[in-house]
Amino acid sequence: MQRSTISMFAQLVQLMGGKIEFHNLVNKYQSDKGAKGLTTWSQFIAMLFCQLTGADSLREISDGLYSSLGKLSHIGATAVCRSTLSYANSKRPYKLYEDFYYVLLEKFRHEIQARTPQAKSYLV
Repeated sequence: MQRSTISMFAQLVQLMGGKIEFHNLVNKYQSDKGAKGLTTWSQFIAMLFCQLTGADSLREISDGLYSSLGKLSHIGATAVCRSTLSYANSKRPYKLYEDFYYVLLEKFRHEIQARTPQAKSYLV
């Protein structure tokens, strides 16, 4: 009997949900058009990893992702080298990520408001 473990990072990404909405935005902005290796989803996972780990450089992001290479497959992402990530960050439309933020904000708005009374001023 093989036991599968999913990293806490992968569990967080799964709880966040929104993968369908994300792919709809990728199609809207055509951000994967002409991409040879790094998908927009993998770039998003890399930048989310950066935020959650407090990484200060692309090298830290790249090294951190490569150290957990096997666990990325659970969320459909791949590790990325720093030059590829740098190129993707400079060429892909930031508006896609901004729109995805608002999709997630709307998705979790009721939970945020229910837990924190002062959150209403942040969510206007």
